[in-house]
Amino acid sequence: MERRGRVFRRWGAAMAVAAPLLLATACGSGGTDSAGEQTSAADKPALFASLPAEIQESGVIRNGADFTYPPLEYVEADGTTFTGVDYDLAEAIGEKLGVRIEHSNAAFGTLIPQLQAKRLDMVLSFATVTDERMEVVDFVEYSQSGTAMMVRKGNPENIKTLADLCGKSVGLQSGAVQVPIAEKASADCVAAGKPPIDIKQQGKDSEVQMLLRSGRIDVDLLDSPVAAYSASQGDEFEVVPGERYEVRPHGVMVLKGNDQLAEALKNAIDELMEDGTYKEILDKYHVPDIALDEAKISRAQG
Repeated sequence: MERRGRVFRRWGAAMAVAAPLLLATACGSGGTDSAGEQTSAADKPALFASLPAEIQESGVIRNGADFTYPPLEYVEADGTTFTGVDYDLAEAIGEKLGVRIEHSNAAFGTLIPQLQAKRLDMVLSFATVTDERMEVVDFVEYSQSGTAMMVRKGNPENIKTLADLCGKSVGLQSGAVQVPIAEKASADCVAAGKPPIDIKQQGKDSEVQMLLRSGRIDVDLLDSPVAAYSASQGDEFEVVPGERYEVRPHGVMVLKGNDQLAEALKNAIDELMEDGTYKEILDKYHVPDIALDEAKISRAQG
């Protein structure tokens, strides 16, 4: 399956390109509905009017995600249908805003550059809020989690804390928040007179898991809900108990300065939290512990 840039509908079929928009009437253009039919603003939810004009005109928000990160975003067994926590949240946000969400699948490290190139409007892909990322994007916080260590079943290297990783091989997803965690732990090893950590970065966590499965690395550093899900899928892996590092919020990323879209997304998420949809989605994928009480916009200071 072509994974890069291909777009799927919720039920797996490719989305048709919308017909050219009709001229706006006095009450404004309402965009197109999911069937490509022209709709008026009067038919839309109240939050529709808060969206940027270009999104109101197209009736579409272009979302990017790395659909290789279950249970947060992944592809079902048919090889085409998107699913997961973030996918369901994106679809629910689209309903609240009265627009269609157009999903595209790409490696996580390419998603911010696609935002910068304006090929995407938002990235809902369990992105951790960091100061470095806030140099180019703004976040709408909607969940939180920490980093966990996943090892082979039985924990053959007897790894209990980050301090046990000195001289070990550690795999992680490139561009992820686990990179600086591993780099700092490696620097601490060297400062203590111990060998550094052999850090191996891969484009997808599924590739990191392949390295772990084959014994080419000793630990997979990844977000705790993903670690718990992956370990539950068979008898190959287990999560080091009691260890969660740097619990941080995760957010929907929008291009820095796109305040109108950020505010609309925040209000939509708040409504999902208030009406119970948010909780239903987290419970569906067995990750209630990542919940926040309210959405929040985070921007770089100064």
